[in-house]
Amino acid sequence: MELIVTVKKLNRRNRVPVKLSDRDSIVGTVLQGFKFEGTEVPNITDPALGHWYESTDGYFYWGGGLMPLPAPPTVHIANLPINLPDHYLLGTDLSHYNSQPDWNAITQAGISFAYIKIGEGVGSPDRKAAIHAANAANAGLKVGYYHFCRPDTRNGGTVHSDATAEANEAIGLMQHLPPTVLPLVLDLEDEVSWDTPLRPRDYETWITTFIHLVTQSTGIIPMIYSRKEYLDRKLPGDHALGQYRLWLAAYSVRDTNNLICPAGWQDWNMWQFTGTAHVGGNRTLDVNILKDLTLLTP
Repeated sequence: MELIVTVKKLNRRNRVPVKLSDRDSIVGTVLQGFKFEGTEVPNITDPALGHWYESTDGYFYWGGGLMPLPAPPTVHIANLPINLPDHYLLGTDLSHYNSQPDWNAITQAGISFAYIKIGEGVGSPDRKAAIHAANAANAGLKVGYYHFCRPDTRNGGTVHSDATAEANEAIGLMQHLPPTVLPLVLDLEDEVSWDTPLRPRDYETWITTFIHLVTQSTGIIPMIYSRKEYLDRKLPGDHALGQYRLWLAAYSVRDTNNLICPAGWQDWNMWQFTGTAHVGGNRTLDVNILKDLTLLTP
């Protein structure tokens, strides 16, 4: 089977150790996202050792830091981009605008996860969040949540107080929804009637404050959703947000190899390639390509 490393760093060993603390079997390390072919090592009698896998080139890896890669999905969605990753999953995202999703059609199309909008700014929870999350889970989908951010200074008068208020809002809303291992997503974009008034450095500070507070509360680092043009225009050129995972919206790109990240990011983790997929009774469904399968683990 093919496996992927889900922890930040995993020891490469020349044998299964007698105990996990043994160092003499370590011959190197591999980083999160490393993929290899391997088979599970049989007849490990000590439960404390957990599961182990031997790669085809003769190295051994602790199974607690690994995830088997899924088989290619059976997809029934028209006009998928070309040159997709060898291993990927399809997902969707929904809000109250999706009043009655056709969940059976969503699962039959090969979609395996759903991101649900939980709120917008402070004091505007999405009225469909709970029912969407429950129905998605009942349909067998993995569920995650996103929050439409309104970075300004309306809550408390400062960038820090406003970001803190919105982070606490998102944390509170998630506490009333089914738990998830998928990271909370900051939806960073403008609307016809609203755009952030913050200057680039303040905008970065707002985002960083929000992320730090959610991470401290949930133990899972959030992910950023936006489009390249918007982030390039709103953030300072030397921002430090490229360390965070990116969910990129780009509808005009049809070839995965032509997808360009915003300044500061070297790669994308998830790609929203359409907002108008026709899937069963869902006439305008957002569909996403998940490349970073480590998002599915805590």
